[in-house]
Amino acid sequence: MAKLNYRRELTHSGLNKYKVIKAETFRELEQKCAAIQAQWDEQWQKKCAAEKEKELRERERYNVENAIKYAEKQTIQAENKISEIENLLKNKIKILTVQNAYDWSSYGIEKPKPKPMVAYPIEPKRTELKYNPPKSFFDIFNKNGYIETNDKKFNFDYNLWKEKTIEIENINNQNKIEYEKKLKQWEKDKEEFDAEKNTYNKNIDDIFVQYNAGEKNGIENFYSLLFSEIKLPIVYNAEVEFEYFNDNKMLVIDLTLPNIDDLPKLKKITYVKSSKNYKETYQTEAFMKKLYDKAIYDMVLFYLNEVFVNDKLNYISAVVFNGKVNTIDKTTGNEISPYILSINISKETFGELNIEHIDSKEWFKSSKGVSASTFAKVTPVAPVIKINREDSRFIEGYDVVDDIDESVNLAAIDWQDFENLIREVFAEEFKSNGGEVKITQASRDGGVDAVAFDPDPIRGGKIVIQAKRYTNVVGVSAVRDLYGTVMNEGAIKGILVTTSNYGSDAYEFAKGKPLTLMNGANLLYLLEKHGHKAKIDLAEAKKILKG
Repeated sequence: MAKLNYRRELTHSGLNKYKVIKAETFRELEQKCAAIQAQWDEQWQKKCAAEKEKELRERERYNVENAIKYAEKQTIQAENKISEIENLLKNKIKILTVQNAYDWSSYGIEKPKPKPMVAYPIEPKRTELKYNPPKSFFDIFNKNGYIETNDKKFNFDYNLWKEKTIEIENINNQNKIEYEKKLKQWEKDKEEFDAEKNTYNKNIDDIFVQYNAGEKNGIENFYSLLFSEIKLPIVYNAEVEFEYFNDNKMLVIDLTLPNIDDLPKLKKITYVKSSKNYKETYQTEAFMKKLYDKAIYDMVLFYLNEVFVNDKLNYISAVVFNGKVNTIDKTTGNEISPYILSINISKETFGELNIEHIDSKEWFKSSKGVSASTFAKVTPVAPVIKINREDSRFIEGYDVVDDIDESVNLAAIDWQDFENLIREVFAEEFKSNGGEVKITQASRDGGVDAVAFDPDPIRGGKIVIQAKRYTNVVGVSAVRDLYGTVMNEGAIKGILVTTSNYGSDAYEFAKGKPLTLMNGANLLYLLEKHGHKAKIDLAEAKKILKG
């Protein structure tokens, strides 16, 4: 599992919740904390809203006029939600540029401020009048007693002042230490936040550089970024994949569509005077099916329009749009994701459409789109073209890591076992964000031992992995070969893993390139990170391999 460098304690007094959040990066920690905090806030808001509504209903039970107004307001809100879905095609087009894709956020935590200094008491002076009062008649004849009495008063006040001064000094010093500690932590967190933001923005720059160059990954990542920026009135977990074909300038889109239950059903709220209660009325099943069908067809049209409008450099000649839903197979109870529609449309043909006045369903059918008669039944269809993430070089791997322990010398194991070990450990590394790792055939791997697919729309993509079970230092030629492979494969990154180490020329060549060099120590650390232990003894391995 990933090394969780950052942690934060989250609490919610209202819900009486407590949770420790851990993450690999500061930005990931912020995202996780924000998501959980938002979830708690939503729960709290719902709880407060429920309590408030209950209180409101009780308070307004005898205020019919206000009760009716409340019901009317809720009804209008329900109607507006339905209207937004019915008019989905009127949503504003999102034009993706570097400027509006950048993360412009600033560090949201206020800079710590030092506590005000606690004022020191005024030092008493022996010469003050309070310690030298006018002498009485008796004081004249008892000079020593007069002086002793006033000395005692002064000494008492002085010692009290001294104690108070030391106490205040300790408080001020402690406040200063705490402030400097908080400031240092704040500066560190801000620096990490800014670094994460700069990395994100650099990735945006890289996407646009690749996109402007017409690279396959650049075009796919460009549209992944675009789709992540689009906000529609239907709230659901939307997942999307892209595959671009340079030869025919075709973009294939796999998009998860909402289920009918993701649409709002509330139609009207009325106040019943006789019972002094509110009555909720819901849309009919027939209406919801019709609304759902329209929403799905509108979404297809809307997203296609987004794709073509943003194709300023004319990379796209045609789009295949595949829509699927996440649902439950009622015959097995298992989760399934069947395709429910698919369409192939050229840019030229799409450009002739008047989106504002079109019937999306009629357009879909006339354009030879494939779909069921109604989407509510979730009838699977075969996509026109399906995204293919497979590679003919890929083969089934086998498990090695469970048989590895501290007695196993990785530098001496079978080379096929070593490649499968690398596949397994990187599969564990990437699985946290939904990635996968595949191994290739030795005879035709093209310099690729394994390939990782990172689904992240910003940082993700294809990653080439090479495994070198070496006992000698890896020279620069192997690193050059890896870099050439990364370029030929259209990968975003290359990782070279060895049981030995690299020469200084190898590290020098890798500087500034999308290459990661992992030596034996790095490999052992990665294994231990995911709960596995082994050893690397190069001298022992040399003897074993020679024998």
